[in-house]
Amino acid sequence: MEAPQGYGRNTYDSSGNLKTVISDSDIQVPTDARNHWYEAVTLLSSAARTSSGTGDDVDVGRFIAGVICIDVTAVSGTSPSLDVIIEGKDEVSGKYKTIHSETGITATGTYWKTITLSTDPPLAFKYIRARWTISGTDPSFTFSVSMSAKA
Repeated sequence: MEAPQGYGRNTYDSSGNLKTVISDSDIQVPTDARNHWYEAVTLLSSAARTSSGTGDDVDVGRFIAGVICIDVTAVSGTSPSLDVIIEGKDEVSGKYKTIHSETGITATGTYWKTITLSTDPPLAFKYIRARWTISGTDPSFTFSVSMSAKA
């Protein structure tokens, strides 16, 4: 029986490690590999919010970097103010650490923050969440929080 193409051509280096030749036909690479490296992650869907709250934990353990986007599309009330805090969760204690906070938002706009393994604090958590504080008289903020993440 003949060995399949790409097999049977093994050699050993001077240390005795096996070196294997794999033919080009054995490797399949997606035509658009970039989509496999980046992923859009929703921390909070866009909604009108009138009081403080906390979003759900989101699994980001497969990512090494991300760009957080806080998109505020509507603001109303008297002296309204919004703070958005991104927190990482320690899986052992269940406690949260602030990764980024965007405070004193009073108008519509888009706010960005890049988080990587080397930023301080780093993107070194399996789970993150968004938490927000709203203040003012009859305040309302329509906003979303998302992350463009890189695996």
